[in-house]
Amino acid sequence: MREEEVISLFQDIGVLKKGHFRLSSGRHSDTYLQCAILQQYPNLNSIVMSEIVDKVKQFNPTVIIGAAVGGILASYELARLVGARGIFAERVDGVLKLRRGFDLIANDKVIIVEDVITTAKTTLELIELLKERKLEPEAITTIVDRREESVEIGYPVFPIVRMQIKTYLQEECPLCKEGISLEEPGSRRMK
Repeated sequence: MREEEVISLFQDIGVLKKGHFRLSSGRHSDTYLQCAILQQYPNLNSIVMSEIVDKVKQFNPTVIIGAAVGGILASYELARLVGARGIFAERVDGVLKLRRGFDLIANDKVIIVEDVITTAKTTLELIELLKERKLEPEAITTIVDRREESVEIGYPVFPIVRMQIKTYLQEECPLCKEGISLEEPGSRRMK
């Protein structure tokens, strides 16, 4: 699928939403991408995730890791497609941890997968989780890369789709100033 076909699919099935949203990063936007809508359709999720298989396979990964909640199905599907283990980290008292018997070993070649990257805060937390185990990611993958140019990760990033979507600090948000009702669909604050 070409990038414009993926975006069209997102519009057709309701992944791409318009309104006034507080993102997991805390920033505000008039656009939200709810990739869980895509992931409820295993066949469509597989088609979209297959767009990055060749880029990921070059690293011979042994583990694909995502962060709960958005990265759980992305890590599973990408791991299935490349023949690696699929694991996820989840928040414990606000900090990403490996639980449920998941672990990493010294020789693991790890690819991080995200559903959406905006500020890269979760991505950077996953990198730190790997570094605590004396590992570094081979690369980062994401369904949607909506980072502004100033947000650097320091590792190769392979998005399926790049989208330039404006975000605002709460105090600068024109949607707040207009009094438009705010939605908070992200999962960062989940315990």
